Amino acid sequence: MNKETFTRPQASELSRRLKEPRRFIQVVSGARQVGKTTLALQVADQSKLPYHFASADEPTLRGNEWIESQWEEARLLADSS
Repeated sequence: MNKETFTRPQASELSRRLKEPRRFIQVVSGARQVGKTTLALQVADQSKLPYHFASADEPTLRGNEWIESQWEEARLLADSS
């Protein structure tokens, strides 16, 4: 059986923004359990661009050092492609 994947309407907007010259970070925000991660991963996979996924969904907030290390890891991936 072939299972079709649902793609949210916001995917085309996010995809369009990722194709723009890199001036801004793209943020996907929304309530819990609405499909933000699924949307982001679907668009990232379709874009064929390198990407780094890190979940900040924990009961305790992450510090600036963690955010900086995730950003640096993503930058290294982008630079190597």
